[in-house]
Formats: sequence, structure tokens, C-alpha cells
Amino acid sequence: MAALLVILAGISWGLLGVFLRQLLAADITPMEVCALRNGGTAIILGIVLGVWRPRLLRIRWRDLWCFLGGGCISVLLFNYCYFLTLQRTSIGIAVILLYTSPIFIAILSRILFQEPFTRQKSLALLMMFAGCALVSGIAEGKPTLSPAGILIGLASGFCYALYTIFGRFAQKRGYSTASITFWNFLCAALASCALPRWDFIAHAFGQQPMLWLWCTALVGISTILPYCCYTAGLARMEASRAAVLVAIEPLVATLAGIVFYHERLSLAVIGGIILVLTAILVLQMPRKTP
Repeated sequence: MAALLVILAGISWGLLGVFLRQLLAADITPMEVCALRNGGTAIILGIVLGVWRPRLLRIRWRDLWCFLGGGCISVLLFNYCYFLTLQRTSIGIAVILLYTSPIFIAILSRILFQEPFTRQKSLALLMMFAGCALVSGIAEGKPTLSPAGILIGLASGFCYALYTIFGRFAQKRGYSTASITFWNFLCAALASCALPRWDFIAHAFGQQPMLWLWCTALVGISTILPYCCYTAGLARMEASRAAVLVAIEPLVATLAGIVFYHERLSLAVIGGIILVLTAILVLQMPRKTP
């Protein structure tokens, strides 16, 4: 059951690009989609926690920096960079660039928490870079994504990695996963709420009622549902196994792009996807003890 929950989380995250593109097609900007996603998630989580366990909403103000970092830098910038990448390239390529995050986590953990950077991690890093080169088309001399697009995609992976780093600091201060998630999304929502054209969004949603469905799906199916499933599954299995199972996300995202948007993949891109997924598996393999 735990494995099925984690796999369901990966599938739900993999569908995010489908819902996102429906909103972008209505001329809603990536930052405005961020505000809608972050705000909707914060409101729903706030209501659920307020009814279920109000004590989880409490924080110490001296720890606010953990949530400002996790919300404004990780959640907000991650979403913005990821959505920009989805605008510039296929869903599959955007997700693969996002999945460079485990390498950034390994590097940052070495710097901040003195975790060892092993040969295993070095091999995964090389495979990750090779996979990204194939996915981008640079290796073939036929780039499918501009250098700026590649950097934005890698930035989404870096910001996503920072979510784990800030989350680790918050966990060391005794906060639960539910508290961390709520406050991160609340800070992200507050940071982005002043930027969107709310009058334009209200008009667009009034003229196109289907946008309500896509926005609800973005918040419910690709944000809250996978978070709940992944957290529940993670509580019943090893983190390394969960990380491997949730790597079904790039496959689902790639298939979704093919089915819904008729995106085509070259052999080089397929090879790059396989390399990145293999790097993730290598990174999660247990180290041999002497």
C-alpha cells in the first residue's frame, strides 16, 4: 500500500504540466499561476490544519527565516522557473531538468551538513550532466532549448533542492512536515499575491469557466494529493525506496506531453531521460560498508 501511495504521488506530480499549460493558454503568466497554486494550497491546508490540529499552525517567530527561505526561495522561485521552462520546451524535458535536484541536494548537504560526497554521488553527477546535455540537444548540435532555457530549468532543480535544505533546518527545530508545508506555501503565496493582475484573472475565469477546473486540478491533483500520498507512503517505507518510486514522475510527464500535446522525442532525448533516471537510482543505492 505504501508503494502505491508513493507511485500515485509521482503520477500526480507528472500531470502538473498538463493543467499548467491550460492556464498558460489563457494568457495567465507563470507568476500568476504560482500565486494561484500557492494561495489555493495555503488556504486549503490552513483550513484542514485549523480544524484537525490547530497546534500545527503555531511557530516561533525566531524560526520564521526557515519558512521565508523555504517559501519565497524554494516554493515560489522553483514554481516560477519550472513554469517558465514548461513554456519554453516539452513537459518531459522540463521535468528532467527539474530532476537534477538530488545532485544539488548532495552538494549542498556536503557544504552545510558535512555529509560525505562519495564516488557514488560523483558518478551520479556525471550521468546527470550527460543526460541533461542529451535532453537539451546540445550533444547533437541541435539544441531543443536555448542556453537561457537550460539555466532556468536547472534553476528550478536548484530551488527545488533548497526546499529539502530549508526543510531540514525546520525539522531540526521540531516542526512537523504538515507545519513546514503550510508555512512554506503561505509565505510563497504572500510573496506572490501582489504581483498578478487579479482583475485580468477574474475576467479570464469569468469568461472561461473551464479555468476553474484546471486551477482546482493544479492545486488538488498536482499539489495537495501528491503531498499527502507521498508523506503517508514515506512514513511506511525507507526514504531511499520512496525516492526511487516517485521517479516515475518524469515518465508520466513525458507520456502526458505525447498524449495531450503530441510532443515528439528523439533517440538522444530518450537516452538523456534514461541517463538522468539511472543517475537517480545510483544516488539512492545503499553504500557498501567496509
